[in-house]
Amino acid sequence: MKVSLSISLLFIIKSSNHTGMKLCKSSEMFEITLLILVVNQQGDNKKMEDAKSYLTLPYTKVEMEEKETSSGKSLHHLANFTPNKDSTKDSFQIATLICSTKLTQNVDLLGLLNWRSNSQNIAHNLRKLMEVEGGEIVKFLQDTLDALFNIMMEMSENETYDFLVFDALVFIISLIGDIKFQHFNPVLETYIYKHFSATLAYVKLTKVLNCYVGNADDSSKTELLFAALKALKYLFRFIGIFVACMTAILRQMNDYHYNHYINTFKTRQDIIDFLMETFIMFKDLIGKNVYPSDWMVMNMMQSRVFLRAVNQFTSVLNRFFLDQTSFELQLWNNYFHLAVAFLTHESLQLETFSQAKRSKIIKKYGDMRKEIGFKIRDMWYNLGPHKIKFIPAMVGPILEVTLVPEPELRKATIPIFFDMMQCEYNFSGNRNFHMFENELITRLDQEVEGGRGDEQYKILLEKLLLEHCRKHKYLSASGEKFAWLVSSLLENLLDYRTIMHDESKENRMSCTVNVLNFYKEKKREDIYIRYLYKLRDLHTDCENFTEAAYTLLLHLNFLCDLSVVMNAFNCIFSLCSSSLTSLPSSYLEMWEKAIQLSKELADMYENKVFDYEGLSNVLKKRATFYENIMKAMRPQPEYFAVGYYGQGFPSFLRNKIFIYRGKEYERREDFNLKLLTQFPSAEKMTSTAPPGEEIKSSPKQYVQCFIVKPVMNLPPNYKDKPVPEQILNYYRANEVQQFTHSRPFRKGEKDPENEFATMWIERTTYTTAYSFPGILKWFEVRQISTISPLENAIETMELTNEKISNIVQQHVWDRSLPVHPLSMLLNGIVDPAVMGGYTNYEKAFFTEKYLQEHPEDQDKIELLKQLIALQMPLLAEGIRIHGEKLTEQLKPLHDRLTACFRELKKKVEKQYGVITLPPSLTERKPSRSGSVVLPYIMSSTLRRLSVTSVASSVVSTLCMGICL
Repeated sequence: MKVSLSISLLFIIKSSNHTGMKLCKSSEMFEITLLILVVNQQGDNKKMEDAKSYLTLPYTKVEMEEKETSSGKSLHHLANFTPNKDSTKDSFQIATLICSTKLTQNVDLLGLLNWRSNSQNIAHNLRKLMEVEGGEIVKFLQDTLDALFNIMMEMSENETYDFLVFDALVFIISLIGDIKFQHFNPVLETYIYKHFSATLAYVKLTKVLNCYVGNADDSSKTELLFAALKALKYLFRFIGIFVACMTAILRQMNDYHYNHYINTFKTRQDIIDFLMETFIMFKDLIGKNVYPSDWMVMNMMQSRVFLRAVNQFTSVLNRFFLDQTSFELQLWNNYFHLAVAFLTHESLQLETFSQAKRSKIIKKYGDMRKEIGFKIRDMWYNLGPHKIKFIPAMVGPILEVTLVPEPELRKATIPIFFDMMQCEYNFSGNRNFHMFENELITRLDQEVEGGRGDEQYKILLEKLLLEHCRKHKYLSASGEKFAWLVSSLLENLLDYRTIMHDESKENRMSCTVNVLNFYKEKKREDIYIRYLYKLRDLHTDCENFTEAAYTLLLHLNFLCDLSVVMNAFNCIFSLCSSSLTSLPSSYLEMWEKAIQLSKELADMYENKVFDYEGLSNVLKKRATFYENIMKAMRPQPEYFAVGYYGQGFPSFLRNKIFIYRGKEYERREDFNLKLLTQFPSAEKMTSTAPPGEEIKSSPKQYVQCFIVKPVMNLPPNYKDKPVPEQILNYYRANEVQQFTHSRPFRKGEKDPENEFATMWIERTTYTTAYSFPGILKWFEVRQISTISPLENAIETMELTNEKISNIVQQHVWDRSLPVHPLSMLLNGIVDPAVMGGYTNYEKAFFTEKYLQEHPEDQDKIELLKQLIALQMPLLAEGIRIHGEKLTEQLKPLHDRLTACFRELKKKVEKQYGVITLPPSLTERKPSRSGSVVLPYIMSSTLRRLSVTSVASSVVSTLCMGICL
């Protein structure tokens, strides 16, 4: 039976104390005793397939003898095997493989690793290293690199070693670059960043490189330079020290070297691989700040050398990789990112240097940013139809280039933006440039907040975009709109950046709101929400918890997930309801908003998450809010108009007027003091008149401040209904969006008999973007209007009637109120010396002369007469209530009021008619406490009903709803 058996034994070297293994330290070789196992001569293959049948046999002579002693059997026949006639054709094939994780079996590599004990053969071992098989070197990569750097540092007296070590390093690094050993890259990286310590080796390597290049002819120099170039893409990572070597290489190269080397590549893919690696390496090199920032000569020389190399490769790109069939997107993309990284490197930003140093750099090296920037521009336009492949990815890098504060560079590169707009419009298929627009907005926000950009950039960007867009057949409208939009964004972002670290948190809030409003309009939810939370943080820092809550409310519009919505609701609800115990009285205004939120929360608890315990807590809090609205006293805030005039103010304030929501009981003097503290150089204006152009254009700062009155805006379901005064009181200073300020001034010549006839009223109406309270404590003025004396008289009568109605309502609801305010109001109207101002109205407007001069005012005159007549039943109700609260001390005053009113009423009814009220509007309704609640009718309703009554020609009886 013929048996052919092949056995491979793998001996893994263990520690030296194991039996059968003896480590000879002197030669660092292993002495291993092997016992050849005997296979059954009958060729029992199945038995031999069972590893246990031979792995349990003794493997040393000593073990065999020990087993013989213990078993009493002789095992020597195993070692003295003599084949018989049946086994003459059997054979053994034994292969052994010995591996060590510590020592190499290659004599040449081992000699290099043990160079200290064999120093006379260092040169020989360094040369022989280049003959060692690559797989053996990479297994002992760290030991080999340590040996090379130690030889260079410790054997510095022999320059021969420096050249041999340089050759060895280039050989090893090139070896790692081979595709067969790419998986050893992590080993090299680990060595570079954790084990390399020969930090002065770069000095010797630089010298060696210069000597090599200086002594080589052009052909061999090219091969040497690019071999070193390829190797040094790894070597430079040794803490950046090999950038000097790279610079030395590139300084020696001329056009011939570049062209010759490119021509040595056999395939197009070889050129691609070379350029890819080179672009990536250069970009990494540029990112390494090898020299201190004040080493101007070294930094400039390095940049000049790198720039020349980059420019050489641009011609290769245009030559081999530009047409439709050979275009390489990633290669061009790497080029653009390399060029931008070079242009924006901090060592080239000449604005950061002193004037003397800047002049010296420009004289010797020029402004390299312009050179590479113009090249970027040319390369972009060379792309032709390939441009669309770089949109929107290249928008950010091109923006970085345009933001560099060099005028010529900006003028050359900003038009690339228009080219991108045009390219996307023509090739995207959507006939728009939305990708470009969105990317530019996103990157502008990042870059400007990061410190780039200035007012000059905003002006130039706007100018160039408008010029190009207006010349384009299809982009003239949309492009111009986009140019203004970007200009507006830049203005807001620059203001925000300028004021970001300002001590005035109010100014920071204003700029933040301007920015977030822009992103809201552009539907950029991601950026909008980011600025919302910046605003929220500013408010909480200032303890503006009301405004912080309103800010968070804006985020709810973008939430979809129920759990997130509920968390947000609870956060806002906490800000509202916490005012009951922990916040000052100025935040009690939030009860109404808390009720509104509680209703939405209750619906979620009851119908979506079925949390009845949470529902119970919300309902209990809501009940407390209702009770406090009716019982707690809530002071009303004052509102102030503030104008900032003069060029000395930042643009977001300059020559603008704002409405401010003051604190409760805050006087105008205190508010003024706070304003002037923020602007200590500002001059306070004493007049409330609009300033002239000389003040607006002045380089100084002028602050104007005066009180304005909010215009109540009742919810529709409250109007003309019996709403308690406590509920109405909230709406007198909250949920308001319009404010008025009246300033008297004379128009025309003074009338000595009736000054009122020539007295005009300028009423300024302010409309805000948000109602108060809102996301800020102030908003900008929107409108200014003036009214005639007759219109002012009508408005005065409407407001007086409303005032009488309000005070009557208060006394009807709460009998405990003091009567003194009612006494003062009634006396000021019915006193014969005043007579409600009717006499002035009669002299000014109710004359034939006025009607002849102002025939268009006929309806307004009739309306004023009806409002005078309407005041009589209001006064009657007020005097009735005054009589019910009569005391002995008040009896003389009441008697006088009654007598005066009787005379006034008689005169008015004779001249302007008698007004009676329909029962549906005068019916008194009892409240839960037993008091009588009457409809609250605003002055706007009185005007409407008065106009209706005039048109109907009913003089004696007018159906008007009033507060009785």
